[in-house]
Amino acid sequence: MSLDKIKFRAKFLEAQNRIRNNFRELGPARKRVLICGGGYPGIWLEHNQDNLFTIDFAPEEAWNSMEIFMDCQREDGLFPFAIWLINTKNPYGEPVFWHVQNILPFARCALEIADRLGKEEACYARIYQCAAKFDRWLETFRNTRKTGLVEMFCTWDTGHDNSPRVQCPEIPLACPENNACNLLKTSLMPLLSADLSAMRYGALEALGTLARRLGKDRDADIWLEKRADLREKILKLLYDPEDEFFYDLRPDGKFHKFRTEHVTRFFLNRVLTQSEFDRVYDRYFTVDGKEFRPAFPIPSVSVDDPAFDHRLPHNSWGCNSQGLTMLRALLWMPEYHREEDMEFFQRRWVEAVIDHDSDFQQELNPFSGEPIFSEKSKLKDYTPTLLILLEYGKRHPELLE
Repeated sequence: MSLDKIKFRAKFLEAQNRIRNNFRELGPARKRVLICGGGYPGIWLEHNQDNLFTIDFAPEEAWNSMEIFMDCQREDGLFPFAIWLINTKNPYGEPVFWHVQNILPFARCALEIADRLGKEEACYARIYQCAAKFDRWLETFRNTRKTGLVEMFCTWDTGHDNSPRVQCPEIPLACPENNACNLLKTSLMPLLSADLSAMRYGALEALGTLARRLGKDRDADIWLEKRADLREKILKLLYDPEDEFFYDLRPDGKFHKFRTEHVTRFFLNRVLTQSEFDRVYDRYFTVDGKEFRPAFPIPSVSVDDPAFDHRLPHNSWGCNSQGLTMLRALLWMPEYHREEDMEFFQRRWVEAVIDHDSDFQQELNPFSGEPIFSEKSKLKDYTPTLLILLEYGKRHPELLE
């Protein structure tokens, strides 16, 4: 069934206009950047991949976003999880360091943007220096169990608000004193985090590439040796061969068993070989109406997981299909040769946006495609949702004729 070209073109032009309103001047140098939109006043580190989709029409702003995070990096190496306009009188925002919340590694994102923009060597050297400092921070503060994997200290570390994976009394919402270095030990804390470990794997790969680019061949070998060692530990400690799924590991040595979209972060960070990917993907992403393939993919929790929240509340990574997840899928699905599914998944998002009274909200009802909307929140013009539509138009120019 073909899309209604008139409706698509109208919504596409609307998205073009609305995304222009999501640019702001932020940071110490007051640089113009693309903010998250959707009621999030600022830029979040977990949104860094948004800039990979704006290079064609906002190249300077894409690079500015990378520079702001480097400008605001803390002396100990921690990147702010956001530069925002919440509870501050500074009209250009303040960096905040409450937790980690990095999914596509900063190193990889900045490297890809620098490559596409043809940046000079000094830019690569700065990315390398900042990314290496952040990796040292992870080793120093998020490896208390000395496993080499990255530990989760709080709910917000992975950006999974209201997910059953992190919604329990033993997992604090935030790190003590709003400092990502601080751990509140409980029966579950610290968890060996599946997705934060996957993020570090991707960062180590990028650090190896950066070191090689800068002529630091010995350093490159060390980074890639660390990457190989981390992958071995991920497969040994976080993979359940019976479920064919990756889980966090509790202090008691048991899996923290929730089937959430965190598994896609292994795909995003290229942790898995093609055959390993196929095993997970074919089981959980290919059967219509099951697991991560309801009518409007990708739900933040498998629809067959008992913990799936059928109330479908606003801002919930316990059920809804999130724009962030879909946008990131546009990066990993081609790499694992799932272009046909990517077309289907993205098209379902496009259909949801043009067939409903949508203001480009951040999440969808995974069964009906209706946008999840809270009258209280007034969330609209969410940048990833706008980009999903714009990317579809870029791939299908015939719809705009």
